[in-house]
Amino acid sequence: MKFLVPVDFTEITNPLLRVAKGLALRHSAQVILLHAVSPMVYLPYPESFGVSPIDLSKLAELESKNIEITKEKLSALKEFLSPLSVDILADVGDPAEVILSKENLADLIILGSHSKGLIEKILIGSTSEKVVAYSHKPVLVVKGKVADSFSNVCVAHDLSRYAQEAFEFFLNLIPAENGTKLTILHVEETVDIPIVDAIIQKISQQIAQEKMNYFSSLLEKAKERGWTAELVIEKYSNVPDGIIQFLKHKDYDLLVMGSRGLSGPRRMILGSTSSSVVRKVEIPVLIHKSSHS
Repeated sequence: MKFLVPVDFTEITNPLLRVAKGLALRHSAQVILLHAVSPMVYLPYPESFGVSPIDLSKLAELESKNIEITKEKLSALKEFLSPLSVDILADVGDPAEVILSKENLADLIILGSHSKGLIEKILIGSTSEKVVAYSHKPVLVVKGKVADSFSNVCVAHDLSRYAQEAFEFFLNLIPAENGTKLTILHVEETVDIPIVDAIIQKISQQIAQEKMNYFSSLLEKAKERGWTAELVIEKYSNVPDGIIQFLKHKDYDLLVMGSRGLSGPRRMILGSTSSSVVRKVEIPVLIHKSSHS
């Protein structure tokens, strides 16, 4: 496996590298450290409306220098990741765009998320949210309280193949250890529709039984892998808020979700459950994108 690990040299870098190293060691994975260098911005004199070739060459020279400095910093981080195989990359541009341009190099993107104020989120969003929204690869967002290992995990499952693929990916990525616990969370949306009670009651019972049989098979699969597993079913007016409310005041150290990987226009119209949840929860989140999207 190959892990793409974007770093920004801020306080989130150390916990991010600890998580990446722990997972990479388990899978003998190669780590690709990436940093996005801010582009140089030319500010001409007020009386000038053009950019001379000399000015442009100076900007290019400064950007090249910044890339070299960045590579030196990334090389210093390689020592912490020893004995793993580590490559370093530096590129100029918006962090989210740089990460997305390199996503095909890896099987999993592991990146950190910073706490942002409401105004900043409204104006520019966050790099992690953009990557979650537009990446075609699984993304692990490290944020909030970061544990040294994932021992109490919640998997949000809506009975879709996207959720099932995320469940399978998680089981293969994170091995169970002594005392590890897994909760499969299913949020049922409450919808009031006037219907004939006798007919709907019979149908509802059949559906409920089929759901329980399916979830029982997932619990058994998790237990076979060494997890202590339980099922929790919650009712809420919408799925994202149900997941967020359930996680409040609980000690989970990872949330796992599947995503349909909607295209840009469809995402704007329908929204994204995964993006909404990543924005609001304060624990690491593993988002798996369907290979059939």
